[in-house]
Amino acid sequence: MPGFLLAAGLRLYYPLFILRQPRAPSLPRGRQTVIGAMKKIYNIVAKILVFVVMLGLVNSPPLAWAQDPIQVVDQAADYDFRDFITFTLEVQSDAEIVDVDLLYRVVGQLATSRNTAEFTPGQEIEASYTIDQADPGNYQPPGTELEYWWKVVDADGNELTTDRQQLLYLDDRYLWQTLENERLSLFWYNGDDSFGQALFDRANEALDTLEQDFGAVIENPIKIFIYGSQSDLLGAISASAQEWTGGQAFTEYGVVVIGIRPEQLEWGLGAMTHEMSHLVIHQVTDNPFAGLPRWLDEGIAVYNENQEELDDDFKPIFDRAVDLDELMTLRALSSPFPADPIEANLAYGQSGAVVKFMIDTYGPEAMAELLSIFSEGALYDEALEQAIGLNTDQLDNVFRQSLGLPPLPGTEVNIEAEAAPEAEAPSQADSSQESGVAADAESNQAGSAVVAEESQAASSAPSTVPDSGSGSPAEESSPLAGLPCLAGILVAVALSLSVWGWHFVR
Repeated sequence: MPGFLLAAGLRLYYPLFILRQPRAPSLPRGRQTVIGAMKKIYNIVAKILVFVVMLGLVNSPPLAWAQDPIQVVDQAADYDFRDFITFTLEVQSDAEIVDVDLLYRVVGQLATSRNTAEFTPGQEIEASYTIDQADPGNYQPPGTELEYWWKVVDADGNELTTDRQQLLYLDDRYLWQTLENERLSLFWYNGDDSFGQALFDRANEALDTLEQDFGAVIENPIKIFIYGSQSDLLGAISASAQEWTGGQAFTEYGVVVIGIRPEQLEWGLGAMTHEMSHLVIHQVTDNPFAGLPRWLDEGIAVYNENQEELDDDFKPIFDRAVDLDELMTLRALSSPFPADPIEANLAYGQSGAVVKFMIDTYGPEAMAELLSIFSEGALYDEALEQAIGLNTDQLDNVFRQSLGLPPLPGTEVNIEAEAAPEAEAPSQADSSQESGVAADAESNQAGSAVVAEESQAASSAPSTVPDSGSGSPAEESSPLAGLPCLAGILVAVALSLSVWGWHFVR
């Protein structure tokens, strides 16, 4: 009511302000009399309204007219890393509070978790909800940003939704040092400033490489946590992690955790680069339909470690597999890698070698296009064919041929078919030319991979290939191919006879 009276007073006083403005002396005397009377009336009404409003404010309970039915007294969030995250709320209402829910989500994600809080119903209550971090299903990595809010309902049906709050969940067992810019934040606690600076500089170089060679521009800043040892790292990640884990990328959270001792800096630079590459590629290609083949995701990360050659952990095993012709197929590498450490290292090494081959052969533009197509949810073969003109098996054979290996069993094609131009697939022909895999076109088995699909399609239809002659197979396959005018003459004669017969009947 006081608000209404105040508004009415202002509404009436505004015309009075207008009436007090200077008027031209030429107004008729009768009009000046009317204006004077109106000014007196407005002055009286305005004074009465101001008096009533002030009287109402003095006699009203403090702020009673501005309060919501449900009032928040206090709220907070507390945590003990790898143990619990607890949210608390104190709230009161004139009616009994009957329902309290906590809602939270990871910043940057769409999914929201709604949870019933623990409390005793009443007009003044203390509610709480705890996320059990000892449960692997609830695990949140260090650096997780949580956005949370409460919904409260009382017995009268009044509802309250609190403002959203944010919690940065850090591993509070260590005193972290930090370096950051607009693209990333680096946290470490073991090692001097030069140790942290070297890691920070390398992380920025890795982001530059991903942008230049793959067109992968970071969208959301990432966080990198450097633990001082592997044992410290294992104490920070989920209990379900393998004991040999040296680092982990939590792509949904934009967080990398890795264990690096100061004396391991050289190894750590590559390992950190590998894991953070996964975060960036995930940001660039994330979609609700499909992801990348495993060999491409891991291959980009391995390539980013060293763009010139494979790391010493992968190169010897990869070279031996090439010598023995024991490489895995790309289709096998599209799925999760083997659990066996030796086979896993081969999978990583081969994936990195394939990605380097693609960069050298098709260029950064094609790789950027490939990732863009994958970001739309394309299937593996579909994306590869659009970007470089090859499906998975064909790319596998081109790569194998570059190493001097034969095509995959069951994918060989007729060498004579390779030499024929493919008018319907110019992009595939261009791809084989740009690859530079082999200079001798007559023995280029990469070309046989490029045209595998067309050759298989052609082989399913009957055709006759001459032993000699200058004509193309398509021309010589018809017995009338050398008489291009005969068919036209026969049609003209038949048409003339039909017209003559029609006139004869008439």
